[in-house]
Amino acid sequence: MKKSAPAELFITALVAATLLMGGCASKHSRKTQSSTTQSGITYTYHLRGIVKALPVPGESPESVSIKVPPIAHWVGMSGKIEPMMAMTMPYQLATGVTLHGIATGDKIAFTYKVNWIIDRMVITRIKKLPAEAVINFSVPADARTMGANKPVP
Repeated sequence: MKKSAPAELFITALVAATLLMGGCASKHSRKTQSSTTQSGITYTYHLRGIVKALPVPGESPESVSIKVPPIAHWVGMSGKIEPMMAMTMPYQLATGVTLHGIATGDKIAFTYKVNWIIDRMVITRIKKLPAEAVINFSVPADARTMGANKPVP
């Protein structure tokens, strides 16, 4: 039985739509939260760390140096998951985020938003943790151990 041109076109479109939907579902099933806007995808990470250095007064943009454990679900510029090892690096603070009550050596939880398209990486929330909070820097960068990242309340 020969199919008509409109039927073949419909079937082709249906198959293409199914494949595209499957690709989108797998992209958003990552443990990292993401949101898509006109300026690209913003990835949201809920991290913990230890403050190593506070900003220098008058320095712009304001940033804080934080030591963080491995991040298994880090999404790089390529859009692929590229696990990061534990490291100390500067993190820029978003407008309105303050370090009031936070000192060098404090354990913290923070929300870090990354958008590679508009080259924006900022801490949007930060909270001091109790001194007895456990932050394990020797954990391997693997998804099974990193699932405990929770949003900053």
